[in-house]
Order: sequence, then structure tokens, then C-alpha cells
Amino acid sequence: MGLGRRALVAGVAGALVLGSLPGTASATTWRYLTIKGLSRAGKVPWITAQIYDPAAGKSWPVMGRDNAVAKLPDKRTYEIYATIARNEPGESPENTVVLTTYKVSKGHDKVTLSAKGGKPIDLSVGDPSVQGRIRVHVRHGAMDFTTDDVPGRLYAVPVKRSGVTFTQGSTWTGPGVIYRLGTSYSGGIPAGVTQHVTKADLAQVKVTYRSFGDGMKVNPRCRGAVWGGDDEMWLDAPATVTEYVQPGAPCKRELWYESSSHPLFGDISPATRTYANGTAPAETWNAAVFAPAAPGGYRTGDQLHYTPVNLLSDGAGNWGFDQFTIANVKLRAGTKTLALDAYEPDVTLGKSAATYRLDVTATRDAAEATLSDRVQLSWVFRSARTAKRTALPLSTVRFTPRGLDDRNAAAPGSTTEIPVRVVTNAGAAAHPVTTLKVEASTDGSKTWQALAVTNGTVSVTNPSDPGFVALRATAVDSAGDQVTETVSRAYRVAG
Repeated sequence: MGLGRRALVAGVAGALVLGSLPGTASATTWRYLTIKGLSRAGKVPWITAQIYDPAAGKSWPVMGRDNAVAKLPDKRTYEIYATIARNEPGESPENTVVLTTYKVSKGHDKVTLSAKGGKPIDLSVGDPSVQGRIRVHVRHGAMDFTTDDVPGRLYAVPVKRSGVTFTQGSTWTGPGVIYRLGTSYSGGIPAGVTQHVTKADLAQVKVTYRSFGDGMKVNPRCRGAVWGGDDEMWLDAPATVTEYVQPGAPCKRELWYESSSHPLFGDISPATRTYANGTAPAETWNAAVFAPAAPGGYRTGDQLHYTPVNLLSDGAGNWGFDQFTIANVKLRAGTKTLALDAYEPDVTLGKSAATYRLDVTATRDAAEATLSDRVQLSWVFRSARTAKRTALPLSTVRFTPRGLDDRNAAAPGSTTEIPVRVVTNAGAAAHPVTTLKVEASTDGSKTWQALAVTNGTVSVTNPSDPGFVALRATAVDSAGDQVTETVSRAYRVAG
């Protein structure tokens, strides 16, 4: 697949030394720690470890075929988080998580980590049509050590340790179905994890993942207690799946996406959510129109800050971005252009109240993105020096077309109703909208037709031939603040 799918790690036989902690202000006497390992069968395994200094809150990785060597500053007590991996020819592969502490006292110390006491992470969902993947996180302070494997091959050595949390998540996938389990433990690594469930024990939600480009693949993730290695799971979009989720387990949903030839890469994500046992309301992701969910931007004193984020959020308002979007930002006061761009998001304004114009244009590769290949916003607003951080009086216009199919397409010659609403910047004073003008274009934004707004909804007569519909809206509120928003290729027309 394309960019962002996974990181590849190359190793060599023998010890591998990686990095060192920054030296302190005083002279540092460097010391070395060789980490050896024994698999549950008593053989020399691969070692992947993180050495953590709890006092400094810093860590760094080491790994090796039969041992791993770390370069450490002075005499300190470190926590060692390691995966002991058995992957010998003719043997069933397995991973064992080990946590220990070690005080470095000599110039070159040695410690052996054993997987022999490892207890199984024993999970099942009672569905023979699916395959699972487990991911565990061992956390302490700034440390988050991660190991994953498939059910029946992942173990952990029990240990009691104050401040340490152990979280296991698993994702099970099959034709049209996904299971998500997850449990957290505090006070160290538990003496084995056993969880056997059926569909009746779980929350059930039907989820549709629409596409907005040809040859598109999506990767639905649930970060949190139920995050079980689902970053390896890719679906051809559009797709509709039934998800069974462990009730009450925190799930920060994210949807990563790629195109067939990889330049398109980004994600859409909402806040963390949980599900109750039983059937939850159906969800739709990647629904047009892709445009800003909220404007953002604030002023503190004479300093204005604006970053072009969430410019490609889906119709439900889930925040989204595209890694390869080019965003141009320009701020003007009268005829004067102020130095503000996507990479320098702060600019100093005048002390007196003034009217400003902020223009943002987000451009995507149309061959890959297909929809919302160009999103333009132009704000006109008043601003004066503030005593504290104050949200800018900016708004966006949200379009949520009804009746589109899973490719975000309307049938040729049909009529599409589009609810339209104005969203005010979070924290800014909301003023009534006094003017709302909405237009549509079916010829690539060459000409525009005005649309009547009735009860917050407009109707578009779609062309009889395949193509795209662009949307444009201008909203003015009672304070005189204004936004003009244009979305090229807001949705497609296709048979």
C-alpha cells in the first residue's frame, strides 16, 4: 500500500546500539547495559526494548538478535520494558512482554530477561469466521511500550508495579464484521488475561464507510482500551460492516484513508466515545460535503493566531485533514497584507479596532481526491486588542446533502436537498445570521445559479450527465462579520 501504512524495521544479527540520553550539565560517565533474553523455551530470542528513566521522563529504544546494548548516563535506576520474541525455524512464533527495573552500578552491567514466567493473553469472540490481533500497552508516566501478536501467541510476565497500567486491546476481522475488545489493569502486569465473549455480550453498530475517490481504501481505528492493532486493517471503500464493541470501553474513532496510487493520505476523527450493550445507532463516515467543521483562530492582546485545520471534515463534522493538501493563507487589513501563512500561524495586529480579511484556500490533487479538490474561505471581521485569549468571530457553512449513495454521488437528473447551517467558532459570540446566500455550479464553477433557502434547506437540480456539483455560500451576521465559502466538487453525479 502507500505512504503511512506501516513502518518497516530492519535489524542485524548481534547487538544493536541505538542512541543515548542527553548528557547533563555536569560531566557524564557513560555506562553500558547489555540485555540478554531467554524465551519461554529457554532459547535466545530477539529482544526489542525501551529503557525508561522515570525521574527524567525520557526513554529510548534498543533491540538485537541475541542481546541489546544500551549506553546510559551515570548510575541510575531504570525501568526496562521488553518483548522477548521467539521466531526460530520449526517453532511456533510468540511474543512475551517483560517489565523489570535495574540499577546500573558498573561501567558495563549485564541483565537477563526471561519469558519463562509468561502468562497467556487468552481471548476469543466465539466466531470462527474472524481472525484476531492483540495489542498491549504498558504505560508509566511518559512511557508507552507496545507489543502485538495474534491470539494464542502473546504472553506477559506478571509483575506488581505502582503507577504502571496494562491495557490489552484486540481487533477481530472477517467478511463484513469487526470485533473490538479491550481491558485495562492498574498496578502492573496482571497474572494472565482471559476474555471469552459472544455477540450477545457486546454492543452492535452498523457502520458505513463511504468513498470520496476511486480505488480508495480506508482504515477504521478505535484508539483507547479497544485499540488492538487495527492500523493493519484496510477495507476497500465504500464498505458497510457490523462492528461488535466491548461495552463501556473507551474508543476514540479514527478513519485513515489512502488512494490507489498513494498520494492521498489523511484521517478523520471525532471525540472519544463508548457504546452500551445492545444495538447502537448506525454511523456513516466519509459523507460529503468535505469542508471545515469549525473555523478555529483566536487573538491574545495584539497577537492573532490561525492554523488551517479540519479543512476536510466530513458531513457529520468529524474533523479531517489530508497530508498532501496545499493550504494558502492570507490576512489583510485594508490594502495591507500581513505576514500570516500556514507555517507561521501568528501575526501582530494593530492596537486599534480594525476590519480584517482572512482568505484560506486548500487545494488537493483532484485525480486522487475526486471530491473537495479545492476549498476556499474568505472571512471579513472586526477585531480589537483583547485582555485575554479570545476566539475570532469566524464562521463556516456546513452542507449535508441528502440521498447520496455510498460513493457520495447523486443520480443524473435527480434533485438533491441540502440542509445548510452556519457554525460559529467555538468560544466566539454567536450573532444571528441576517443574510444567507447559497449557489450551485454544475460546469466546473464557471457559472453559478442562486438557490432559494427554505427552512435552512436548498434544492439542487443535478445535471443529466455525470459530473460534479460545486457549492458556494455567503453568510453575514448582525455584527457585520461575513464568510464566503466555496467547495469545488462538493459531490458527484454518477449513474
